[in-house]
Amino acid sequence: MSYELSYMRFRIPGTTVTARIVEAVETADPQYDVFDVGIEHDHGGIDSIVVGASAYSLKKAVANLNRTCDEKNAADTEAPVTTAAA
Repeated sequence: MSYELSYMRFRIPGTTVTARIVEAVETADPQYDVFDVGIEHDHGGIDSIVVGASAYSLKKAVANLNRTCDEKNAADTEAPVTTAAA
């Protein structure tokens, strides 16, 4: 299992509007992460605010979580599976 920073989109019930939450925006500088938060209309129009951050601590926490999961998965794979004899 692996975790990654991702985004979420969902349609607001009873409307033709889709909410966009934490959608990554490509940048030339890999030090910073830029995210779009807003709404998208069914005709393609977008109302949004862009938020920038370096997210160092979050990236480090996600990397540590991935490492822990990878180590656990490796240990589970190496452990022999025993079955009860009937």
